[in-house]
Amino acid sequence: MAKVSRRDDLRNDARAKVRLEYETLCTLQRVFPQDEHFGTLVSLGYLESSGRGIMITRHFCGDDLAHHLRSLGEPGAQEACHAAGVWLRKLHESGDPDIKTRMLGVADKLDYLAATYGAVLRRDRETWTAYRCLEQAGSRLDAREFRVVRQHGDFKPQNMLCDGTRYIGLDIHWQSMGSAVYDLAPFLNHLWLVSRTLGGLLTNRHYRQRESMFLAGYGYGGDAQAVYWAQLYFALCYLGAYCQKGRLAASYARWRIGPLIRELARQLGEVS
Repeated sequence: MAKVSRRDDLRNDARAKVRLEYETLCTLQRVFPQDEHFGTLVSLGYLESSGRGIMITRHFCGDDLAHHLRSLGEPGAQEACHAAGVWLRKLHESGDPDIKTRMLGVADKLDYLAATYGAVLRRDRETWTAYRCLEQAGSRLDAREFRVVRQHGDFKPQNMLCDGTRYIGLDIHWQSMGSAVYDLAPFLNHLWLVSRTLGGLLTNRHYRQRESMFLAGYGYGGDAQAVYWAQLYFALCYLGAYCQKGRLAASYARWRIGPLIRELARQLGEVS
């Protein structure tokens, strides 16, 4: 299996990113506890041709978890979510074994959100109310410290392959150090999003159990408010990015992501 970068341009050193991903996989082959149930892609080589970087890995015959969940009965789906949490915990415990703590960096996250997406978020009263909820809850969270891990960087069901027995993570950045909630939250957001129908309803009344199984698999026994806060932060980023693309994209995002933002703001308010 080969992953080919785009050509480099003035804004993006695409070859360097693919090479870094290859080097990360090489490291994980040594430090991630590979076994018959959990692992990472096996890197076979890296080369450059015609201005592009090419990473070659051993093929893994599995479907991404978002699609795999649809093929399972509810007990199997919950077990798969639990396994995804176990895989993420193994990744976080790979490499540096020292346990460190750090604050969530609330001020930096809020500054980024306001500077990057503030103009479009302010256009909708409900969205801006959710931002203010994030701001208020953040002021209470910022004094606390959380376990620091080397983060996946884009952990979601679409970035995990499963063949029914083994779970393999994809697109592992593994460059930034930060709280584990910043890997837990995107997975939970996307798990929620893939559980909705075209009519906007949750397709699965067992969603909360799937969420709980994922967190149990990870072994997360920390502050629920911190997870909700990180989820709402990312959800507002998703919405802001869509809104910057124009009216049609903004309308889609308000239909698709708006209900998630409202639900997270409600949950965050309840545990505050």
